[in-house]
Amino acid sequence: MKKSLIISLMVAALVCVFALPAVIAGNTAPDTITMKAPEGAKMTKPAVVFPHKGHVDSGLDCLTCHHKAASKDAVKGCASEGCHVDASKAAKKDPKGFYQAFHSKSSDSSCLACHKKTKTSKAGKKLPVACKVCHAK
Repeated sequence: MKKSLIISLMVAALVCVFALPAVIAGNTAPDTITMKAPEGAKMTKPAVVFPHKGHVDSGLDCLTCHHKAASKDAVKGCASEGCHVDASKAAKKDPKGFYQAFHSKSSDSSCLACHKKTKTSKAGKKLPVACKVCHAK
């Protein structure tokens, strides 16, 4: 009886040591995200390397940008199914289109609108609003 109890406790401890960190890390967002057009869409400008950690560290709430998520655990990328997947030319002016997710001047969830409204970071740096700053090669 003692032997099986000791083995069970050792197995449980090993599971906690190895599995628990992987589960916790699963919800951690990456430091940077390379943002590309949805699968099959032609990109006309270079992909954007988005400094995700900088936005998180500045105190920006996840659900500001990920506005369709019910919680922080349900966050998906903008090009995920059911979000901003239409990258066609016809959808360029559609609020649900991929382009508008980042470039709308009227949506609080858009990069461009947020940067124009906020103007400077907490560190006093001017926030980028020019195409070539984000779409650098």
